[in-house]
Amino acid sequence: MMPAALLIPPGLVALAGAVLVPLLPRRARSAAFLVFCLFALALVVSIPDGAKLTVRVMDFTLVLLRMDALSRVFGVVFALIALAGGLYAFHLEEAGQQTAALLYAGSGLGVVLAGDLLTILVFWEVMALASTYLVWARRTEESEQAGARYLLVHVFGGGLLFAGILVHLSQGGTLDLAAFAPGTTAPGPWLMLTGVLLNAACPPLHAWLPDAYPKATVTGAVFLSAFTTKAAVYVLLRAYPGWKILVVLGVMMTLYGVVYAILADDIRGILAYHIVSQVGFMVAGAGIGTELGINGSAAHAYS
Repeated sequence: MMPAALLIPPGLVALAGAVLVPLLPRRARSAAFLVFCLFALALVVSIPDGAKLTVRVMDFTLVLLRMDALSRVFGVVFALIALAGGLYAFHLEEAGQQTAALLYAGSGLGVVLAGDLLTILVFWEVMALASTYLVWARRTEESEQAGARYLLVHVFGGGLLFAGILVHLSQGGTLDLAAFAPGTTAPGPWLMLTGVLLNAACPPLHAWLPDAYPKATVTGAVFLSAFTTKAAVYVLLRAYPGWKILVVLGVMMTLYGVVYAILADDIRGILAYHIVSQVGFMVAGAGIGTELGINGSAAHAYS
């Protein structure tokens, strides 16, 4: 077991990069972006299963890092996508987009490697803010309006998640990220589920995705396509396996998304609706809840 003192959360490496990259000379920023992503990837690969990093905040124990097989799959692919996006955008010298992309990637890694609900909530909100900038960075009237709508929707979704956590705690629950009993009547898990499904772009909570993604910068769209919906899938796999309502919603997503992808009249619109469709398979796998269903969803997210 690696000593806790030596554990460095990979997400914090990317977040540190977001702080440091804008301070570097313009020509060094793109290379530095890749270095931070490579460091994060190396950490995800090297941290052993069972490793845990906790901090005490007031009366709560927060788990900043918990590594197991499921976390590693999502951590590896998130770090790889950040690295691939950095290579794709190597020509880009705009510090704002580079900073937002690193914040987005780092907070995404923070979500999939966290072991408690409050830590997930914090990184969840950072994801929303960073991804909004990638829409606004296109600097058109359409992108400004779409980004504002996107931000409002995700702030609302984060509010649902936060409300669910508070209700869950008030009814004797803990902050531990663990599977909720399928079909529970407790309101806390249902409130949290609604917030997570919003980020997963589950109809009718999906309109933000085809509205905002096609209007983001080209580089921003690379990152947008990877993190928000897949982080939501991770939370569903971790906290809601076997919830049969997810099977119904997932099937609905696959059919809805593919039909509207066919009807879309531009390539980025096709991509946006196709994301909805493909995430539907992952949501359905979480709802099936068996080992095969969860592994299939994780593998599809990785692919």
